[in-house]
Amino acid sequence: MEAGSNVNSNLISIIVPIFNGENYIDRCVRSILAQTYPDWELLLLDGASSDKSPELCNEWQKKDGRIRAILSDKNRGVSEGRNQGLREAKGAYLMFVDVDDWLLPDCLQRLYDDIQKPGVQIAGCSFIRCTDKDWETQETQETGLPNPRLIAGKDFLREGILDHDTRCWSKLYKRQVIEGHFFNEDYTIGEDMLFVWDVTRNAELISSSEYKGYCYYHNENGAMLKRFRESDIDQIRCWQFLLEHLQEENRKVENKNKENYDTGVNCDSNIISKTASILLISCMLVVGKLAILPAIERKQYVHIRRQCSNVLKETLNIKGAYEGLDKSYRFKVRFFNRLPDLYLGLYHILKRKR
Repeated sequence: MEAGSNVNSNLISIIVPIFNGENYIDRCVRSILAQTYPDWELLLLDGASSDKSPELCNEWQKKDGRIRAILSDKNRGVSEGRNQGLREAKGAYLMFVDVDDWLLPDCLQRLYDDIQKPGVQIAGCSFIRCTDKDWETQETQETGLPNPRLIAGKDFLREGILDHDTRCWSKLYKRQVIEGHFFNEDYTIGEDMLFVWDVTRNAELISSSEYKGYCYYHNENGAMLKRFRESDIDQIRCWQFLLEHLQEENRKVENKNKENYDTGVNCDSNIISKTASILLISCMLVVGKLAILPAIERKQYVHIRRQCSNVLKETLNIKGAYEGLDKSYRFKVRFFNRLPDLYLGLYHILKRKR
């Protein structure tokens, strides 16, 4: 993404990556067309869909000049699609929307108003988990909400990411804070968190609103709910990457005069232990998916089970990691750490009975 004279100072570029999204494109686009804020462009980035998605994208481009269909001849992942959108975007502001999600009519206007406040470079709102039925019955306004919280960029790891706000969507970004930042295409799960962490730590202020203007479609066939795939290990790899970076930054602080050394981000021992706790949870989520597989299939993924065990054992050595878990996860971690194969077998039986 390169800044240039063709950047529109009021334009919001909305980036929507698509793969086999024919059932959702019309709904998503209609929600953008219904926005009370009119100065936007919509980038529909299709990655070699095998359904009617490319045709639908082209049809919408013909209907409204603010819509651009960008079609690829290869099956791109979500990260690659978003990165292509970042390179193609012309707006001074950028937003990511997933094709099966939609926005309430005043979402762009509210985020645009919030990002105009002094020092704010990213404006985020909350979201609603929705089903197909909610599209027909949605309410468009929320009143009486408190003013958005203003969070310093260096504090967003603690107050946002480690407090469950790892999503890249439902946020509006000023171009200058996102310039030069891209999604890691090596990951299929967890890449949102790494992108948000990378961008927010460079921001002066992030506005965080309780307004629920983003409608997150609860898809039972979504990536996080599908049966086990080897790429599920990515969610562990992403949290490992963040944890290792924080540990390195913390070592730098400990080796220098804290008053004269600023890493630009808070990464004290509490943050490290919290990150380690989330890594433990990520391990157990992958283990849970693995356990659901029949025993004969699980044997194909012994290397994944061992990898989870190794990461778990290493992470348990971090002070506060285990203590930061709730009782349920403490039991799971203890059980799997001591008897991994028995844990997988019993977990499988319990899930099969439900």
